[in-house]
Amino acid sequence: MHSLQTRFAGLPEGFKFFPDFLSLSEQRTLLSAALTKLDSTETKQARKRRKDFLANHPQEHRVIEDIFLPDAYYNFQEGHYDGVIRHFREMHLSSWSEDQNPGLSSILARLQGLHPTSNVQTHLLHLSSVGEILGHVDNIEASGTWILGVSLGAARVLRMESTSNPEDFFEVLLTSGSVYLQMQVQDSVRYDYNHSILKADRFLGRGITAGQRVSIMVRVS
Repeated sequence: MHSLQTRFAGLPEGFKFFPDFLSLSEQRTLLSAALTKLDSTETKQARKRRKDFLANHPQEHRVIEDIFLPDAYYNFQEGHYDGVIRHFREMHLSSWSEDQNPGLSSILARLQGLHPTSNVQTHLLHLSSVGEILGHVDNIEASGTWILGVSLGAARVLRMESTSNPEDFFEVLLTSGSVYLQMQVQDSVRYDYNHSILKADRFLGRGITAGQRVSIMVRVS
């Protein structure tokens, strides 16, 4: 077993990890833009509840988690159609509102510099404080040969476990602002490992505080 925090230390071929890719200001910009997109898919009543809450509870944004409202102000789904994701909101993103978010274009350009190819699709996934993703291998036809994940909000543990040998696994602490990239190589983690996002627990003996997170998943089209 390899429990990892540091960049590339001991990581298998086909998995790259950038633990501090985004600055705090970049995280705030990107998370605010992502939540605005997710909020736009919900009802007027839900949006009004959030607006009323904010009017009575000004946000200080001392830490990235302060951008989230309490769980009760989001319409989280209990379970995904395939049973893999629990307590979440999601959407497929066709475009970002770059003109409405100063600084967003430069952040997206930095992320695009990590893309192995240019034709991509983007998926936003918002997990509640008790949300989780159970172990699975992404649909190869739908997801392509690489996938890039951006983490924003509460830290969670990403567990990668071999589909043929449960004793062959590694874990990475996905802190806010971190980015990882899975790519297809021979015997790669892209196709031969289940991946899961665990509920708040412990990592290297350190407790992990429960909280919401948004992941931005970019895949080859």
